[in-house]
Amino acid sequence: MKKSILFIATLVLLFVLAACGSGSSDDASSTDASSNKGDSAEKETVRIGYQRGNTLNILKEHGNLDEALSKEGYTIEWKVFPTGTVLLEALNTNNIDFGHASDGNAVFMQAGGHPLHYIASEAPYPKGVALVVKADSDIKTVEDLKGKTIGVTKGGNQHYLLLVALEKAGISLDEVEIRFYKDAAEGLSAFTTDQFDVYGTWDPYLAIVENKVETRTIVDGSDLTENRTFYFASEEFLAEKQDVIKIILEELQNSNQWANENKQEVSEILSAELGLEIEPIQQANDRRTFGVEKIEEVIISSQQQLADTFFEAGLLETEVSVEEATNVDEAMIPDNIK
Repeated sequence: MKKSILFIATLVLLFVLAACGSGSSDDASSTDASSNKGDSAEKETVRIGYQRGNTLNILKEHGNLDEALSKEGYTIEWKVFPTGTVLLEALNTNNIDFGHASDGNAVFMQAGGHPLHYIASEAPYPKGVALVVKADSDIKTVEDLKGKTIGVTKGGNQHYLLLVALEKAGISLDEVEIRFYKDAAEGLSAFTTDQFDVYGTWDPYLAIVENKVETRTIVDGSDLTENRTFYFASEEFLAEKQDVIKIILEELQNSNQWANENKQEVSEILSAELGLEIEPIQQANDRRTFGVEKIEEVIISSQQQLADTFFEAGLLETEVSVEEATNVDEAMIPDNIK
């Protein structure tokens, strides 16, 4: 029993450290200025927001964008944010120029009446989100969720997965009990102490749970949700710096192609950034493909379905039109993005 308590406490501490990030505070963001050499004081600054562990984090560490923009007379100010919601707020208040956030963060921001400008999408990552149970659970399929308690983050990618999985199985929301947890540490603690029958989580925390606890996956995002992250620009940056956006997207794609060919090195980078063990990071990276995609009709349709589902579940204040926020000029899309 003492070993079990120690194990849970260790995992919770691990998540807390990951959420805090190395050396970051609880403020909305912390600044990580680029280390360009030369006359950076004379160069115009581009402010890029990122969250630890994602593709812009890889781009920052790879260094190719700093080099490309330096040649064009720019220096980068990298700003790290704890969540996509806070990052999008910084975009709307013109505190950063470019950044990324999840599909759910985007529709909640738009439903709140805030302007939003989609620029491009990450490649889909359906296996990076799942509903899991302990290996000895009697729950085998989504149909077995009736009468069960399911833990998710409100409006998170696992919440959306749960909603579409229930709908597909013909189970109404009043036939299950949904409990919201605020972050990965709280969710893990609740799951390991049997406060949830089913745990909805996402990579890399999904991979950590799979490595540390004997679990069985009831359903992942395959054929149910694309689980995308999107790239956004501020209104002013979009109007005045389309040439810079094109360079960012080009170098982001170059970084992603490098990441696909060097997943072990990427895992080492992200392990250090997140303060997590490398093995689950590697497991998470092995089931995803890094890449940038143009915002086309099929992506707009998928994102609109997510927005509509959240609205019908009473999670959004108003209906939103994703298409209204995705007016992307083809001239901004570099040749290496299809």
